[in-house]
Amino acid sequence: MLVAPQTVSGQGATQPSETTSSPTSQPASPQPPAPRPTPVTTPSPKSATQPTQAPEPRGIFNLPQAAAGDPYGPQPTDAPRLTRDQVVRYALQNPLIKAAEAELEAMQQVLQKAKFAWIPTVRTSVAIAPGVNIECDDVTIPTTTGAEQSFQYCRPPGGGSIYNIRDFLSQIGGVLVRFNFDLVVPLYTFGKFKNVKKMAASGVALRKLERERYRQETVLRVYQAFATLQLARESIAILDEAWSVLKKARGVIEKDLGDEDSEPEEINEERDPADLTRLELVELEIEERMYQARAIEAQALAALRAMGGKAAPTNFDIVETPLVPDALDGGMQPVAHYRDLSATNRPEAKQAGEFVELRKAAEKLARSNFLPDLGLIVQGKFQYVSSADTPTELYYSPYYNYNLLFVALGLQWNLNFHNYTWDLRKARAERLAAEHRHDAARVLLGLEVDRAYQNVRQSMHRVDLTTRAIKKSRQLVADQQVKETIGGGDFEKLARALQSWGEWRFKHVEAIYSHNIAVAELSRAVGKPLIAATAPAAPGPQPN
Repeated sequence: MLVAPQTVSGQGATQPSETTSSPTSQPASPQPPAPRPTPVTTPSPKSATQPTQAPEPRGIFNLPQAAAGDPYGPQPTDAPRLTRDQVVRYALQNPLIKAAEAELEAMQQVLQKAKFAWIPTVRTSVAIAPGVNIECDDVTIPTTTGAEQSFQYCRPPGGGSIYNIRDFLSQIGGVLVRFNFDLVVPLYTFGKFKNVKKMAASGVALRKLERERYRQETVLRVYQAFATLQLARESIAILDEAWSVLKKARGVIEKDLGDEDSEPEEINEERDPADLTRLELVELEIEERMYQARAIEAQALAALRAMGGKAAPTNFDIVETPLVPDALDGGMQPVAHYRDLSATNRPEAKQAGEFVELRKAAEKLARSNFLPDLGLIVQGKFQYVSSADTPTELYYSPYYNYNLLFVALGLQWNLNFHNYTWDLRKARAERLAAEHRHDAARVLLGLEVDRAYQNVRQSMHRVDLTTRAIKKSRQLVADQQVKETIGGGDFEKLARALQSWGEWRFKHVEAIYSHNIAVAELSRAVGKPLIAATAPAAPGPQPN
């Protein structure tokens, strides 16, 4: 029975079932089978093409070529054909991965900022304001020893004082320019810069792993959608073949039953008239399954086109290749081998470990906050008033024209120990939580590997079993067809044989589909590709 695999946006896939097309050539569209026969006499092809008659409605087994962009039905022969690897390459340019790359670039800049945090930040200020008029006169005064001492007497030229608003406003003149700067060169911070850099480096590593996780998830979804599309097209091919067999059986039954123009010797009296009804019921079942197969085909193709996005050719189709089991690179290994691969390669496992390192650095940073920072303090001041003379010996207060430089060792210590204590306890608890999550991740990822491993092993057995069952059921169909041809057949037995043969063929392609999905899931579970570059065909001759 045809099973409709779950397909969501971004899931499932594989390749079509045509075996005559090469990956480098564009296969022709499959020829539609003959129209479904009816219990009454079917018009001949010649009469069906007469321009005076209305064309026969197209059935599910004779669909017209789909319009451009419509994933339902046979695709145009000129549509671009892509292999599975080509779809993967286009899908890896999806917006989610682009967003992860942009986030990685942002975190790399945070790391650069942390690496150069030792470079001091120069804080400056510049002020421009009206100045005041200050004049300085040279004055000579005799000292107690009889010598003379010269000095300058500075004052507003119009008298008054600059220490009250009225006199100050009356003396405004010129312009005042003031420039100040200060910086601290860090000498030792007791590990603060070091731990900040570790945290930023862990952030970059986490962003890289996040991008890789999106990439691997995208590859899995493409493989699922591709396998689903292959399964649908293999099912369509099986249903087309079953339909042609039923068409031949209908001809034999109608011939045995005869019609009003048949001679008595042409009618097979042993033929059960109910065989025609049984045939029609089988036809309805085949038709229903064909509708299901076409719907699954359209969903899978639409999912592939959505994942290919703008990078892929418009309205592409896939290369017509048979659905064969994907081979594991190096063959099937013990499950412990894949568990080890998962622990070392799976992005989620690496993320859990890197998050522990991030929390360790955060805890050390919280601890270093209790300690002071040692640095070199440099300050500079400059002021110029254009309308004030520059005194040389006796200064007028306030001091209007000056330049100063101050250099000293400084110790900065914020005595906020109660808040630092709570921050440290919080950081320690977060580090312990990250370590427990890391341990839990290893267990859960190991279980995921076990599940995927068992699915691969089980699907391999199913492929082998269904291959053998198809051969046996086909022999039974051939035997009943021969009996039908010579007139000694039983259609009920033929129908049961056809049903058994068809069911085993469906089970076979579904087993291959399940195998390919399981291999893709195992690759995702271990975090590295496991599918051989060239997957060999299934062992032995292909069942038919």
